[in-house]
Amino acid sequence: MSWRYYEKSTPKDVVDGIEAQSKRGDIGEQWWSRRFVDVVESYSKSTRITRGKRYARKGQIVDLTVENGLVSASVQGSRSNPYDVTIRGDALEEETWLEIESALADRAVFAARLLAEEMPADIEEVFEACDVSLFPESYSDMGTNCSCPDTANPCKHLAAVFYVLAERFDEDPFLIFRWRGRSRDTLLDRLQELRGVADESAAETVPFEKGDDRPIGECLDGFWTAGESVEEVRIRSETADVADATLRQLGQPPAELGPVHETVTEYYTIMTDE
Repeated sequence: MSWRYYEKSTPKDVVDGIEAQSKRGDIGEQWWSRRFVDVVESYSKSTRITRGKRYARKGQIVDLTVENGLVSASVQGSRSNPYDVTIRGDALEEETWLEIESALADRAVFAARLLAEEMPADIEEVFEACDVSLFPESYSDMGTNCSCPDTANPCKHLAAVFYVLAERFDEDPFLIFRWRGRSRDTLLDRLQELRGVADESAAETVPFEKGDDRPIGECLDGFWTAGESVEEVRIRSETADVADATLRQLGQPPAELGPVHETVTEYYTIMTDE
């Protein structure tokens, strides 16, 4: 019969521990952090997940760091010394990251959002096009370990770290890339470099001219660029030639004043012609 460890006693209090901001319901506000939490919660339905959420909200995590491909944390249980927790994020290889960065740079919207330090809504599509996923597709894709005696994986200490990590992802989505092996600075530098090359190429774009019979899809970069044909555009402003414009503003006169209206209209026409 296999032996399992259950920590039923109350965990020791932690001074200035890392505490989850969410106090009820789901943890993780943004779509990317929820996607991360879903991987964990879909893998295990045990009570350890629930207890781990309590640990996160109680502030039992002593420290947590995210490095390239690795999350390290210490979680205080009921024993004197905290337990050591590590979560490896299946860091992508350099060649894969170069391919991803090139794909991101090719799509100006994605590059602009990231350079503005925002997470693009459809960024997962870029990773999928490169035959990888932004997040590990399953719990088993991550290398997880806790120094506690519990043989269950995830244990409540690991679960607590996952929940707090999700909130860290909420605050700084670039930690996701770092966890997958790419630092913020390296990613942004690469995008700026690649977009710089793209901008130089765009400067040589052939502008759209009158009579251009290229498909519109081939003219997008230069469609709004002023070419030589813009010099042929002439804008002239003239006053409308309506002699009785002032009279018309007064409305249609009564029938008995019709002859008077015609006489005055003729007068205005003569004055306009002069």
